[in-house]
Amino acid sequence: MLSKLAKVFSAPVVTIFNPDPDKLARFVRYFSKRPTIYIDATSEEALTNALAENAQDFESICSDTILVLENAHASLKLDDHFPVCFQCPILVTSTDSTLSNIASSFAHAFRLPTNSSNKSRIVSLVASGGTGKTQTVSKFIQDNSCRFAYIWFFDATSKETLTSDFKELARAVGVGDRIKDVCNFLAQTHQNWMCIFDSADDEQLYLKDYLPICAHGNIIITSRLVRTSEMDSPGCHIGFSDLNKDDAMELLLKCAHEESHEKTQNVTSKIVEALGCQALAVSTAGAYIHTNATCTLENYLTCFNNKRRDILNYRLRALDNYQRTVFSAFQLSFEKLSLPSQGLIQMCAYLHPTAIPL
Repeated sequence: MLSKLAKVFSAPVVTIFNPDPDKLARFVRYFSKRPTIYIDATSEEALTNALAENAQDFESICSDTILVLENAHASLKLDDHFPVCFQCPILVTSTDSTLSNIASSFAHAFRLPTNSSNKSRIVSLVASGGTGKTQTVSKFIQDNSCRFAYIWFFDATSKETLTSDFKELARAVGVGDRIKDVCNFLAQTHQNWMCIFDSADDEQLYLKDYLPICAHGNIIITSRLVRTSEMDSPGCHIGFSDLNKDDAMELLLKCAHEESHEKTQNVTSKIVEALGCQALAVSTAGAYIHTNATCTLENYLTCFNNKRRDILNYRLRALDNYQRTVFSAFQLSFEKLSLPSQGLIQMCAYLHPTAIPL
């Protein structure tokens, strides 16, 4: 998931190929009207040396500059040569058409996109409560903060919380405190900023009223509402779901501060299966095991059955904005259901779960 986010918000990359390298060079020099740096990319060694020679220029490079990697070799791997904070558009020319697979998913084929360095990117992470959406975004920002000139985090739980955060930003930057004033400020700020709208779960909140109308900037929305994904930019949709079993086991051991070895595999597997590999439930289980001397991996399921209410209401002491317990996360989802659906769920609670298909 983190690698998918990193790819979406990486520098735009366009590839163009032709069997004749001279025609490629003439086309690129005729086409580009913006500041351009040309780099020899005929081999890994040539590219490494050329980037080293131009390292000082990159320190002051502006976002309007285009970096052209000329006659690139088919085995070229951009991630090995450019830091995550590099945000200038890259045009790769080659006589080998197979190089097209390194182009950005949202880039136009065979031509440089208009204002490619100022392309607005909106990504939504949509899934049920407790799947780790907020934590995933927090980890992405932690690892990629150098990509963005400004990062603003908004609590979109309700109209009141979102409006309050907008007013706080307005006071900080010195603009009017209306929603429109903040949107205009974002639209006029051409640095590579990031806005995060977290927990946009209220169907009565029309989130588009809070998004700036402009062709630049980056936005991530976390939500339980499927319709939120309609706001994704083309090529920027990312599917989000519960952890797979291996990742859930790794998370449990990490939160429990336990080492992975043959003796823990079987019991860890049983715990994550019982918890449905749900991220919040798994991390809460690990934290509970770590902080309670009488609870171990081996007897956790017994403790859970005996102290179900206490464990479901156990609050993680994590240093992030997510403060929900497992119970409150599911309770919020339950309250969003219609009355007939709530009644069905309550009846199912009296049935044995084994024979109920998901």
